[in-house]
Amino acid sequence: MNKKQLEILENNFKIYKDNNIWDLERWTDGGVDMFINIDTTKNIIEEFEFYLDNFDIDEEIDLYRQDKSYKEVFTIRQSVEDFEGWVEFIKEILQDLYEAKDENN
Repeated sequence: MNKKQLEILENNFKIYKDNNIWDLERWTDGGVDMFINIDTTKNIIEEFEFYLDNFDIDEEIDLYRQDKSYKEVFTIRQSVEDFEGWVEFIKEILQDLYEAKDENN
């Protein structure tokens, strides 16, 4: 990860560092607290691609709707829209990371 990529992460996430494993925290537009776990010894772009490839909106909604307080705040439609927005945000971050990958600093 280069300096520009680190800056992208720092500007978009709260970062909790534990040696080479970082948890990136950010809330969805609807207020759901999300975490992305990355291994900083690996390629940051590949880590985000892996996250996106394995993010299942249906599975997330099923998980969150087990919580009564979540169901009181979000309809299924709102959940879908919120998590679709999250996926779009992560895609934008991934694009920014791609664009910054050849930065020398």
